[in-house]
Amino acid sequence: MKPACAAFVLTLMLPACAHRVATTVEVEPRDELLCAIAGNPSQHDGEELVLSATYITDNRHFEMLRNSHCGEGGHILVIGRHGSSDSVKRFYAEQKRICLKRDAPAVCNTTAVVEVSGRVRLQPEGLVVFDIEEVRSFRFNE
Repeated sequence: MKPACAAFVLTLMLPACAHRVATTVEVEPRDELLCAIAGNPSQHDGEELVLSATYITDNRHFEMLRNSHCGEGGHILVIGRHGSSDSVKRFYAEQKRICLKRDAPAVCNTTAVVEVSGRVRLQPEGLVVFDIEEVRSFRFNE
């Protein structure tokens, strides 16, 4: 094979042989409903809603839903009760699997993009919580 031809063949073949690394960019949901709840919690007290948000926990001290696209740097909604549905059990089982894989069963920071259904509840001291009844979809950021 002539050198010019060999160089041409190598130019075509090298990209096919190169190691490619997939990159994933996690995009936080832009659901404005969480922003509306944070802006006027008493208006949403007792409502059953579906929210798309970023789920954040350290598996010990806090568990919340966040939308950083809300005005004033974003808003957070604290998670209250967990329902007993299969979808909720699957979600928390996957979180536990991730923490055990990391060898961090106690304090384990995890985040996930979620779509959850549940009920907004305004507590007497003014704290707004979201009781999760179903986890419609989730994708953990490992």
